[in-house]
Order: sequence, then structure tokens, then C-alpha cells
Amino acid sequence: MKALHFGAGNIGRGFIGDLLHKSGYDITFVEVTDKVVRQLNQEQSYELYILNEDNRKVVINNIKAVSSLTEEQKVIEAICEADLVTTSVWADNLPRIAPVLAKGLHVRHNRGLLPVNVIACENALFASDILRGVLLKHVSEEVLSEIAQFANTSVDRLALGKEVDGKSCVEIDSAFELVIEEKPLFRKEPIKGATYVAELQPYLERKLYIVNCGHAALAYLGFVKGFPTVQDALKDQEIKATAIAAMEESAKLLEQKYGFTPQELTKKIDESIDRFSATFVMDDVLRVGRSPLRKLDPTDRLVAPAVQLAKKGLTNDALAKCIAALLKFENPADEQAVELQQEIQANGIEVALSKFSKIKKDTPLFQKILAEYKG
Repeated sequence: MKALHFGAGNIGRGFIGDLLHKSGYDITFVEVTDKVVRQLNQEQSYELYILNEDNRKVVINNIKAVSSLTEEQKVIEAICEADLVTTSVWADNLPRIAPVLAKGLHVRHNRGLLPVNVIACENALFASDILRGVLLKHVSEEVLSEIAQFANTSVDRLALGKEVDGKSCVEIDSAFELVIEEKPLFRKEPIKGATYVAELQPYLERKLYIVNCGHAALAYLGFVKGFPTVQDALKDQEIKATAIAAMEESAKLLEQKYGFTPQELTKKIDESIDRFSATFVMDDVLRVGRSPLRKLDPTDRLVAPAVQLAKKGLTNDALAKCIAALLKFENPADEQAVELQQEIQANGIEVALSKFSKIKKDTPLFQKILAEYKG
């Protein structure tokens, strides 16, 4: 079996590549970084280190890499040969891979080859639907529907980059979650460790509103207080209490919406805090807090549960504090952070909050966020 995976970053190699390898796939990575492409092709393997197992080394072989920048024809051929196409390029970058993926799918269709499942493994809601949408700018609905099916996912795994003897490697936690919606698939792919479900939305929101919510909360609250890492922020009892309270508010929403039990949601919160507290890796708040405009979006980890809780008449005070902290996030190297602060400076906090979060100005939530921001 052959898999084509867009993105040879930490998640690509450390999460999806690991599972595809365990499932028996030969993997071709499509990557933009020349150094990584050269290393993967030279070694024909790469190393993973499992952090919570005393840095146990795992070697992933039967792999190769092609550059999406300089080897377009090789990418197209790999798309035609693949039994499965997956991605982990960050949701913001899906439009960048769409042109070459569209070309490959079009050639595959013209050659009369079998259709293929395309699974975007991104940390965003309905990333595969997003990818399909941008592909339609480059290929017709008729062709796309006949040659590819798109299944959304919920993904969760710690994967961090490191160098060993001058080579790029990845550190991972053994725990992970890959939930895939089964209904859209042409066939159920044999991916070891994946969970296939009929309805993905509850799992997407559980991951986004608890795990991602808590992680982001700690990063933004920690930034405001000057802590360099999430682990440092967690040592501050006020920050820890606020982040857990935000996760608990989201859990209450998920309990009412989908029938998750309080026990399983509490377990998810506890597991998340344990992971965030782990000292075998330090989470830079600037890294965790990156792309603040995406995280301020009305469909994302902080605003979405806060707004839905308000509509149900439930408490969202902790989430409001976290959103206020996000609005104070600064990082000159982060385009979205720069845009956020420029908007606040040019037009004021009320305009910026309304513009990016879409929270209505006349709501108690909007006023709570403003009060926290100005306080």
C-alpha cells in the first residue's frame, strides 16, 4: 500500500507518518523545506523518540520525499500512485497545496485510475471540507466527486521537533487520538489506532473546546503574566484555575449538546492538564499562542463555546478572561498577532473584538471580555 502525505513537519512525521508506517504503508512525503526533503531521501528513514517511554527510539522506514516547490511532476505521479492521501500542513496552508493536489487528482481521473480517499489531519474543524472547497477553485465538481472523497478528522498528539547528530527528528508522546468520519470514505482505510465514527462533530468539539481551549488559555494567560512556557504558566495557581474553569465551562456545553458524561469529560480535562504539565518538553507560549486571529474566530476553541454557553444561559466567565488575554497577545514574528495589535491600535479594542470574533457588541459576553481586557 502507498500513502502520500502532504507535510513532513512534526505532526506529519511524528503522528500521521507513524500510524501509516505501523499500518504497512510506504509513505511519500510532500514537503516545502529542501533540507528535510534531502534528509529523508538520503536516509530513507527518520527517527522518532517517545518522550514518556524514556526517549525510546523508533525508526520509520519505507519512506521518501518530494518537493512541492521544485518537483511538481513527481508530486502528480505520487498522487496517481497513492492508495491514500493525507495532510498535516496546518489548516492555513491548505490553499497552498490545493493547486498541485488538484492537478494530480485531475491526471488520476484522466487516466481512469481508482478514486482515492483524502484525509486532512489538521488541528481545525472540518479541515477536509476546507481542503475540498479550495480544490474546487482548481478542478470541477464533477471530476472531484468521481476521483476523491474527503473525510474529516479530529487529531490530537504531542509532536515536537529536535535535532540528533545534525538530523531532524521528532519527539512524541505515546498517547494520541485520530478520529475519522467513516461515512464519506470510498473504503475504510486500514490505519492502526484510528477510530472511525458515524458522527464526528461531538469528537471535534470535545477536542477543540477542551484540549485546544485549555492549551490556548494557558498560553495567552501565561503571556499576559510574562511566563515563557505553558509549564511555567501552570505553576501560577490563578492561571491554572482559570484555564481549568474554561475547560469545565466547555465541558458543561458538550455534556448538554452531545450527552458526554461528566466523568468522561472530567477525565479528558485531567489528562490534558497532565500533558500540559509534563516537564519532558517545554511549550513556548509564543508557539502555542500563534495565529491568534484563527483562535479568535467564532468557530474556534474560545469564542465558539463562550457564545454557545451564553445562548444556553450557562456560565462563560473563565472563557471571557481567556479571550481578553488573547487580545493582548503580541509576537512580532507572527503575522496574525501583528495584524491583531495593529487593528486594536488603529480602531480600538471594541472594533477589533467585533471584527475578528463576530461577538455582538450588545451582549453580556462582549462586555465581559472588554471589562477583563481593560481591567
